[in-house]
Amino acid sequence: MLCLVVMWFLVRWHFANTIASRLDADRPESRLVADWLIGVAPHDPQTHFAAATIFERTFDEGDLERSLAEYETAASLSPEDFRLWLHIARSRTQLGDAAGAETAFRRAAELAPNYTAVHWAFGNFLVRQGSVEAGFVLMARAADKNPDYARAGVITAMELFEDDIEQTRRALGDSDAANAALALHLAAAKRFAESAETWSRVPAAARNYKALGEKLYSQFIEAKQYRAAARVSADMQGESGTPAGGRIANGDFEEQVKLRGAGLFEWNVSEGVHPQIGLNESQKRSGRYSLILAFDSFESAAYRNLSQTVPVEPGAIYEFQGFYRFDLKSTAKFKWEIVDPVAGVIAATEPLTLAGDWTTLRARFTVPAGSDGIVLRFTREGCSGPTCPTSGRIFFDDFSIRKL
Repeated sequence: MLCLVVMWFLVRWHFANTIASRLDADRPESRLVADWLIGVAPHDPQTHFAAATIFERTFDEGDLERSLAEYETAASLSPEDFRLWLHIARSRTQLGDAAGAETAFRRAAELAPNYTAVHWAFGNFLVRQGSVEAGFVLMARAADKNPDYARAGVITAMELFEDDIEQTRRALGDSDAANAALALHLAAAKRFAESAETWSRVPAAARNYKALGEKLYSQFIEAKQYRAAARVSADMQGESGTPAGGRIANGDFEEQVKLRGAGLFEWNVSEGVHPQIGLNESQKRSGRYSLILAFDSFESAAYRNLSQTVPVEPGAIYEFQGFYRFDLKSTAKFKWEIVDPVAGVIAATEPLTLAGDWTTLRARFTVPAGSDGIVLRFTREGCSGPTCPTSGRIFFDDFSIRKL
């Protein structure tokens, strides 16, 4: 008989616990089911928690009080569960009991001293209650461990301190995570110079905030802030070869030119069939390789272009220089152009001519005042019809630009 009684209570408890964990708070009958489950398993914290969640969702003041009572009952049955104390703190806050909410937050913090969600929720509460310094200490601790909290902390601080960067840094501790999030926030507000300066505060070895860095990079590119974008790209990838202002990446062609998937500040090859593009070891001006473009085509369509975006200083004067060998038969003219993303072509080399030895390419250009990036691209002119017979090879090596 005793075994049967124990089994009966265990089955009832297990049944109630299972149903409680699957209740849908949005279904109208859930309130009746919650009351029934509490009657079936009054000593199960899960049934009281489920009921509290359901009554909390109605946002009726009477139901909020009932929800708090159920949370408190659940906590009395499972006093070491910090999550229940967080719910109690939130419910007490909604009902205007600030002192009771703070007590619940402190209990949650005692039970989970290293849990970022507790630090964040408690810190937010303290800030809203006017304890700004103490609140941001906790929020900064959460932000330092979780980039999502860092972004939210920056938004909160910037709103509270009326977009004051220094006060925001002081409040969040001037940490790497906070500075990374602040840089992203400033870029979104189009404060690009301050964003770039803030990102530079994060040590290169600590710049592992990949998601934030990718968003910041995208915002800089969209705003045509190429020097800042190049810096962020270099920091995220740890590539010293990614160009700072005024330097062509892989200008000596000692590294492979990607035919697909190249980054913005690398050599980009457009879709097409010809020419064949690759490195050549037999004809080079310096180093181990040069770049070879091999033509053997009759049609003008499916031509592949070559280009690279280069960060530069606004308003500065530069000279592009490169070297080539040219053994090509074609009615088309080939040359290199310097293109501003907004103003269009701002300079070009002379068309390439037959050259059995290495010959210099040059073009001088002035960067428009509102731009900090140019596109260096190889172009073909004179193939307006469907046919453009071209055969032969072009070699390039040692490309560079220098500020005059």
